[in-house]
Amino acid sequence: MLLHTLAGIAWDPQIRGFLATAVGVVVLMGSVYLLVGTNLGSRLGFLISGAAFFGWMTLMGLTWWVYGTIGMLGTAPHWVVSEVVYPDLNAAALDVAHTLDTSPLPPAEEYKDLEPDALEALIADVEPELNGWELLPESNPSFGEAKATVDAYIGDNPLETLGDEEFAGIDDPAEFTTVYAFETGGKEGLPDDPSRLDRITNKLKTTFWQVQHPAHYAIVQIQPVIYQESVPGEPPPSPTPDPSEPVVSVIMTRDLGDVRFPAAMVTIFSGIMFAVLCSMLHRRDQRVAEVRGLVPAPTKA
Repeated sequence: MLLHTLAGIAWDPQIRGFLATAVGVVVLMGSVYLLVGTNLGSRLGFLISGAAFFGWMTLMGLTWWVYGTIGMLGTAPHWVVSEVVYPDLNAAALDVAHTLDTSPLPPAEEYKDLEPDALEALIADVEPELNGWELLPESNPSFGEAKATVDAYIGDNPLETLGDEEFAGIDDPAEFTTVYAFETGGKEGLPDDPSRLDRITNKLKTTFWQVQHPAHYAIVQIQPVIYQESVPGEPPPSPTPDPSEPVVSVIMTRDLGDVRFPAAMVTIFSGIMFAVLCSMLHRRDQRVAEVRGLVPAPTKA
């Protein structure tokens, strides 16, 4: 029985994690309490050890809270798919999606073949006509994050039927390609070549003038690809959108997450406990001083 228990502990990483934490608490915190308690007594030693621990946790939690990239972290900002619409954005429930006009854009098969210089020129030409939406090229980091969200969503929710269109159960990113990607909203970013003054101004503006984050949306348009057989010994062919297939728009909303929330809760809770324990120590010192004042001073013979 003991052998089976030890084998289970060695195999289950969750149990091992709990045991490692328990051993660390007993060895580190317990040893400090043991040393303080043997010199000052169990009750006073507990108050001092507890106040020291929660004071340290307050400083640690405050550091995590300020940085937001270390320590106990919550959910990172991410895209959440709101709806999938076809054949055009007029069917979307999101009102701001109706303002996006993709008519100035070239056909998907032509857009995918544009060179970087031609793509930049196209973006500069068509963005004023997109009514506040920004066209995201594949080189933009926001494109990669939005595409990854769409790939994961389609994998979990295959496109079998959408309206009157049959999609034959598309659930693999290899079966479709991203044609266009757009985003709008959110806090104002930095210019292309920001100076130090631009960074300072943007930081002050977004921190004090924009306390709440404006709504941030993204639309990724996907289209089934033409099947191409791979040739042995050669790289796989580039996915080519099938012009006979419909373009599907995936509308997403930005979820800001709660990266700093766990650290904030640790800081607040530890700070309250530190204040309570320090108050108890202070009241104890006052009572000790009061009792000592009642003892008559020794008289000289």
